[in-house]
Amino acid sequence: MCAEYLQAYLTATGNLGALLGGLALLAPLYGGAALLIREISVRTGRGWRGTLALSAAFGVAMPGLIDLSMFGAHSSELSYWEELRRPTLIQPLGLALGPTLEWVTGHVLMSIGAPLALLQALAPAQRRRPLLGRVGIAVISALFAIAAVLVHFDGRQIYGYTPGPWQVVSVCLVVLGLIVAALSRWGQPLAPRKHRDRHVVPLVILLGGIAGKVAIDMVPPTWLGATGLSAVLVVGFASIHRLTVSGAWGAQETGLVGASAVIGGTLTGFLTPASEGVTFTAKYAQNAVLLLLAVALTVLVWRTTRSDDPPDASPNTPD
Repeated sequence: MCAEYLQAYLTATGNLGALLGGLALLAPLYGGAALLIREISVRTGRGWRGTLALSAAFGVAMPGLIDLSMFGAHSSELSYWEELRRPTLIQPLGLALGPTLEWVTGHVLMSIGAPLALLQALAPAQRRRPLLGRVGIAVISALFAIAAVLVHFDGRQIYGYTPGPWQVVSVCLVVLGLIVAALSRWGQPLAPRKHRDRHVVPLVILLGGIAGKVAIDMVPPTWLGATGLSAVLVVGFASIHRLTVSGAWGAQETGLVGASAVIGGTLTGFLTPASEGVTFTAKYAQNAVLLLLAVALTVLVWRTTRSDDPPDASPNTPD
């Protein structure tokens, strides 16, 4: 839901039956990836840097190998595809930097990051525990693979091409590099301080996260937009890293960042044009319902984590 439904751009927008049916494919694809990445992170003792690096590997694989949007010169579904790609198109590589950066960022933050941040906040007893056993891992992996294959062949129809060897190899090398970084010493958690040197007001985190998510969604697909997006990401992650080192970051702060990303994505959805065949009433009804749910989720995060102690040494503690 975080990956696809918040921005209300799909042709199924406002159609509850179609949206629920769509989860049969989207849940194994995105939710399956999130669960498997979490399993790797917990079982290998990764921190949030390692988890997000694994998320970035998935974020690169999605447009590059699975849905094939990375190298698609044409799209049968989006009439403005050419305008989206042209400003930052790197002709020798056949990809547009602006959209590619937005897709990867979206997968890192929304497909994987926000759901796992919310899970950490809302399920305290599970923070240091794997969620899947051997059978669960096998089942989720199989469902993910089936969903990925279905989306891949659908992408061949939408974008009208089959990935060439150099495209597959280059994307796989980037994915492999991110996985190696995640599993390296760099991906391990930092030991949090026992006592906080400072305290961050929850409202500041919430408003800052919402503003950052809206800014990421609203940057134009230009070189200036790509630069701005990179700046927002660098400032955001650097700020969180500094607060973590100072001991001012814990499960509540992590959960509020995840909740703020959900609210920000939902707010952006109000500005998304309605897809063909979708009435404005249906679109804005979905926007309103999702916003109410996002706000309720945020309240639940705050109430669940308000009595938490300062950061623990969990593998899923941000580092």
